[in-house]
Amino acid sequence: MPADLLFLNGPVLTMNPDQPVADAVAVLGERIVAVGDLATVRAEQGPRTRVIDLAGRALIPGFNDNHTHPIIYGRGLRAINAKPDAIATLAELQTAYRAAAADPATPEWLLARGYDDTRLDIQRHPTRWDLDPATGNRPAFLTRTCGHIGVANSAALALAGITASTPAPQGGEIDHDANGEPTGVLRETAMRLVMDLMPKPTVADIKDDLRAAGDRFRAYGITSTAEAMLSTADELAAYQELRTAGELPFRVNLMMMIDDTLDELISLGIKTGFGDDWLRIGPAKLFQDGSGGGKTAAMFDAYHDDPNNYGISIWTQQELDDKFGRAHAAGFQLCAHAIGDRAITMILDAYEKALAAHPRKDHRHRIEHCGFCPPPLLDRMRLHKFVAVPQPNFTYELGDSYIRNFTERQLAYCYPNRSWFDYGIVSVGSSDVPVVSCDPFMGIRSAVTRLTRDGQHMGLGQGVTVMEALQMFTRNGAYATFEEDRKGTIAPGMLADLALLSDDPRAVDPELLHTLKCDLTVLGGSIVHEA
Repeated sequence: MPADLLFLNGPVLTMNPDQPVADAVAVLGERIVAVGDLATVRAEQGPRTRVIDLAGRALIPGFNDNHTHPIIYGRGLRAINAKPDAIATLAELQTAYRAAAADPATPEWLLARGYDDTRLDIQRHPTRWDLDPATGNRPAFLTRTCGHIGVANSAALALAGITASTPAPQGGEIDHDANGEPTGVLRETAMRLVMDLMPKPTVADIKDDLRAAGDRFRAYGITSTAEAMLSTADELAAYQELRTAGELPFRVNLMMMIDDTLDELISLGIKTGFGDDWLRIGPAKLFQDGSGGGKTAAMFDAYHDDPNNYGISIWTQQELDDKFGRAHAAGFQLCAHAIGDRAITMILDAYEKALAAHPRKDHRHRIEHCGFCPPPLLDRMRLHKFVAVPQPNFTYELGDSYIRNFTERQLAYCYPNRSWFDYGIVSVGSSDVPVVSCDPFMGIRSAVTRLTRDGQHMGLGQGVTVMEALQMFTRNGAYATFEEDRKGTIAPGMLADLALLSDDPRAVDPELLHTLKCDLTVLGGSIVHEA
């Protein structure tokens, strides 16, 4: 049968080591049917084939953002945008809250997300007393960009019953002022004291969130993602209903939170890999620490400007061993949020114990973020073939706060992209959106240049090449989810998930890689975005 789509006059950057570059590609249905020179691929042309002239623009596999929060991202698009490029001062934040409170369409809870204390004019976390004048008696919550620290106003604290005598939950902290009163700043698990009181979204709400996130993903050429925190039956139902209706806007692997879902999944005999090419059960997950920018990442050394702060460990070693041991024995791939070197060490200890008790040759256990990874930890990752899932764009958007919070010795192996490649450790590109932007071009620029927003270099010598950065966001992402036989490269028989870039990234100044755009996105053989 003639092809539905032909892409001619490459370069086609296939990410396939056996045929790295080609001139043309043919697509029939949801699959790639031919890759090669013009004459070979033109033989697939028919009278109804749509022919797209690349004209020197690069065609690549669709981007795979392997650690995202699509539900939170989509929902956050309806909240106050408190990111530094939108709000730079406390006064602007208060103005935004007042405007939201005055809008009759705003729900009862006033929500904002994205502030960075290091970029606010006050150079600190806002407090309940900063939010109260703008929010009145309505409950309000402000989430830091990292998602690991939040600020509740007085009305929200009162609803949660948080007073000077309220104990912090395991794995969390409640900040107090000099008089012992809670300031409204809640860290890690303490955020749940307030967030659990917010109205729960319906399945229909969650589906709207996923559609909104999908529109943004497709515009960037992102065709596959991993949902980094699936906790409830309604969240799973929303994904499943969209899949059943043929409306799921991206392919997705679901990270299943161990404490919320593992028992039910084990009882049903479900484990990693259950599903299809659109929707799959992915790894079993835990959070072990917080963020580097928010100084809650669990470190062996205290933060140099905060000598009593070693970050927050959410679980004890025994708890990690037990939880991951059960999930591994049940056949799950494992993954853990771990940024600090102490957190990563604890996760490696738990993974190694699980593998010793139940050996498995091809486990592909993952460490999400994997922020501070010096040579002894790199050696352990290489030995056991653990997968690193960093977010290169952290360097640009959050790197300046890392430079303030950590020493040069620590920064030398902070998200060590070059070292992962040199050690033969598979490292996977992702964004952690909405923590930072899901723009893959900024992620690629950051992986290559290691430049922060303020133009500083973070971790000299840890940059990768442009093609290695592309590999992180394509082929390596497919490997991390056991799907390298169906996506992540451009080859006959692979899923036709493609992104047409505005230029050839190999020919662009590395510091200008973020100026690239996605001109066209193909998902399962269908054009789903066209600039």
